Amino acid sequence: MKAVVLAAGFGLRMRPLTLLRAKPVLPVLNRPLLHRTLRALAHVGARDVVVNLHHLPETVVSALGDGRGLGVRVRYSREREILGTGGGPKAVRDWLGREAFLLVNGDVLFDLDLRRLVALHRASGARATLALRPDPARAYSPVVTDRRGRILAIAGRPAPSQGTTSMFASVHVVDPELLDRLPGGASDSVRDLYIPLLAEGVWLQGVRLRGAWYDFGRPSLYRDAQLRLLPGGRCLVDAKARVSRGALLRRSVVGAGARVLAGARVERSVLWEGARVEAGARVAGSVLVDGAVVRGGQRAERVVVLPAAALAGVSAAGAPLARHGDMVWVDIL
Repeated sequence: MKAVVLAAGFGLRMRPLTLLRAKPVLPVLNRPLLHRTLRALAHVGARDVVVNLHHLPETVVSALGDGRGLGVRVRYSREREILGTGGGPKAVRDWLGREAFLLVNGDVLFDLDLRRLVALHRASGARATLALRPDPARAYSPVVTDRRGRILAIAGRPAPSQGTTSMFASVHVVDPELLDRLPGGASDSVRDLYIPLLAEGVWLQGVRLRGAWYDFGRPSLYRDAQLRLLPGGRCLVDAKARVSRGALLRRSVVGAGARVLAGARVERSVLWEGARVEAGARVAGSVLVDGAVVRGGQRAERVVVLPAAALAGVSAAGAPLARHGDMVWVDIL
């Protein structure tokens, strides 16, 4: 089985973090997010994977390489302009062949039963099978299904009869021949493919799956998801990090090469590789990126801390900024 992983987007809502890395390879529990995704694909037998690229493509390639270490074979589809959730797979249509493939948003953290999703798709005869979350979230378009799982409407189109409402989890199994319906260039898999198919009465299936699912819509959600995933609410400290005796560390993630010096206090925070919290500093509810420093006596609370050079000439999505020497603190929204 083959898979397409969408990793081309700008991640504007996640600025300033996505000024440094593409959103799908932001570190999650000290590993790039896509490492989890590719291992999940390998586990279900999808070992040939295309990853599309546009924003900061070198950060994705650096994190994944050829995929061998993650149990897959990765090739890349570079997009001069972002082609969207329909146009991205359409661009690799010839490579996909005739067998149904997995289509996954690369910026979502999930722990769903992909084996069940694929098995139910193969047994159903549906042209596409969408993974659904049983608890619909207001921020996402609802999917209405009947008792058999047949999709009646997405985002209110076409006007649905009564059914069960769920949330689309951005993971689906797709008949590649459906892509032939899409025009060249940018397109959207829901708006330009699924909604017209439903209007024609084509059988699309939804499967409700339980398990972890997080969409990093803003830096605070990125932070909170990792804290919830920490086993028992404890800390995760990389073997190559250094936490000095006398430092206080509570429910936080500390990446390789990061340093927390004696007398420092770090709580409910995420420290990327090479971040440093000096003696007497306090960090709470924050994200410190590569090269970030919180100096002695400073209190960084609910902020992203990054070197000022990373923001040169770029907006941080309108978030309030504070300059602290050669560091910038951006309020977490």
